[in-house]
Amino acid sequence: MSEFLEERISGLISYGSSYSDEYQVTLTRTAGGAEHRKLVHPYPLRRFRLIMREDVEGYWDVVNLYHRAYGRYAGFRAQAFDDHTSAADGRSAPTRLDQALTYVSSGVYQLRKEYGIDAAGLGIGRPARVIYKPVSGTTIVAKNGTLLTSGVTVDTTTGRVTISPAPTHPADVITAGFEFDIPVRFDADLSIGQSGPDTRVLESVELVELLAP
Repeated sequence: MSEFLEERISGLISYGSSYSDEYQVTLTRTAGGAEHRKLVHPYPLRRFRLIMREDVEGYWDVVNLYHRAYGRYAGFRAQAFDDHTSAADGRSAPTRLDQALTYVSSGVYQLRKEYGIDAAGLGIGRPARVIYKPVSGTTIVAKNGTLLTSGVTVDTTTGRVTISPAPTHPADVITAGFEFDIPVRFDADLSIGQSGPDTRVLESVELVELLAP
């Protein structure tokens, strides 16, 4: 596990840029044409692509972050403009009932976000993203639908929620709402184009999600 910078890349990653979610599936085709597919893991893997000019605020922040991270070596945070909250649409304000948490151990739960909730999922269930990097001060937690106003601690570097006294598992249902960042690293060398004597362009800043930061 490499080092991680607990800072967010320039907010301009949300504008004039793009992102995609992919699932790791291995495909095998037989001589008869049949296709066998195996889902390697049930988590979406997000990729970001950012383009910036030198005269855009945040350009040098990205360049400096690239060097602090030693390129592909260290991870850091990124925020997707249309998927940064626990709400189904990824943008609405979090509510205490948004997402069910994963039980880890007595009193300890892991934040997660489930996707594709507008219809029934496959027999293996719906995909979910483990949330490791919640935004500080945004997480609200409920037990059996009732908001917990005390005894809740959120680790914003791991996404672990500790509740005291510990709820009864599995009788008590723990849900939460939150804002979150995606842990990422640079996935390519930083390419700086010279489009004019005094104009520079970050031609393609490629970021890839860290599934286990």
